[in-house]
Amino acid sequence: MYLVQTALEGTTFKIKFLDKQPNVAPVDVNLDSNSIKGNSAVFTKYPIGTIYAVTDIKWGEIESHTQGTPRPLCNDDVVYTGSTVDTTPTNEDINYLMDTLLISGKKIEEIIALGERFNSNGYVVDVVAKVNAYKVDTSGTFKEQIMRMYPCPNESEIGFHVEPDTWYLLIRNVLKGENTLLVGPTGSGKTELVSHIAKALSKPLNIQDMGTVQDAQSALLGVHRLNKDGHSAFDYAPFVSHIQAEGIVLLDELNRAPLSAANILFPCLDSRRYLPVDVACDDCERHINVNPKCVFIATANLGAEYSGTTQIDRALLDRFFPIELDYPSEKAETNVLVLRTGVNEKTAKAIVKVSKTIRQQYKEQELSNVISVRHTLQVASLIKDGFDTVGALEKVIMPLFDDAIGMSERTKVKSIIAAN
Repeated sequence: MYLVQTALEGTTFKIKFLDKQPNVAPVDVNLDSNSIKGNSAVFTKYPIGTIYAVTDIKWGEIESHTQGTPRPLCNDDVVYTGSTVDTTPTNEDINYLMDTLLISGKKIEEIIALGERFNSNGYVVDVVAKVNAYKVDTSGTFKEQIMRMYPCPNESEIGFHVEPDTWYLLIRNVLKGENTLLVGPTGSGKTELVSHIAKALSKPLNIQDMGTVQDAQSALLGVHRLNKDGHSAFDYAPFVSHIQAEGIVLLDELNRAPLSAANILFPCLDSRRYLPVDVACDDCERHINVNPKCVFIATANLGAEYSGTTQIDRALLDRFFPIELDYPSEKAETNVLVLRTGVNEKTAKAIVKVSKTIRQQYKEQELSNVISVRHTLQVASLIKDGFDTVGALEKVIMPLFDDAIGMSERTKVKSIIAAN
């Protein structure tokens, strides 16, 4: 069996082999698509880009299937189940397709999603087992293996910028089960980065918003409630179930949590790997083990400008591998604005130039606040909706700065906007 895909090059309709098929030698991929024989009309029946299974190939031709028709398997949008016996893909076809996509370098999460779609149509594809089988390749360093299996996405793929080394380091930490603390200014993409990591690794993501925690015991452990019989019963917090499941637990804005939260988290984050629920009732589980495949990632905004934050306990900090994030480069942020809001490149560059100037003056302590990527996206969205550039910049940025008598911060910011 072989897999071929329709393509359009200019005005020429072509049939091409999928690269790196398990049972196809390199010499076999030299197919002259202009001399296809048999029922070739089937290739124009489905959209360009459809993948087909064919049974035999000779030089210059694709022989017809048993009853005359190659079997369409899928394209980017559709899983084909076939309308007649001879065109219905077999389970063997689908499993061969999964194997081919894996060794050809297609993204793991896309292959898993495709396998799930086939399974929902009655096929049996253990795509997770296939993925794990292909991950046993141990050639090269661990980082090189990560780069092969989980390539760093670019802005056009996810509308978000991440530095490759940061991506690979965070993937490495999750795979090794190492707690990670992402530190950086607000709007630098810490929480969004974790969501993309979880998606790339096909792991569940459970978010514990530490910034909303007022009472650590009730938020992380649970509370006693009266049941329908009027008796006190212990109700575990969602965090308890999160740590018992495989996946990533995100402790978002850890530095906004009360200091009492640290004492509860300590045994979860060190070699003990359990949550002590001493306040539970006598019949309740008081020693909750953390799932061996549960990994903790925390985020924190550190700096004097972040009100309501606390200094992270040193003993808690020592239980994390710190990774510092910063705002993206001027080019990367420009690309993000264009991709996510639809403004033109010239406008995006003007917005980013203002934000970069303000960020630099903040570092030099000339200004008391900074402009995040969230703010530049808001400005770009206003411009896309019809506001003029200067007006959009002023509406989003000016409220962030002091308007004191004399040489106020707003006067400085207005001059920056005017100069760019």
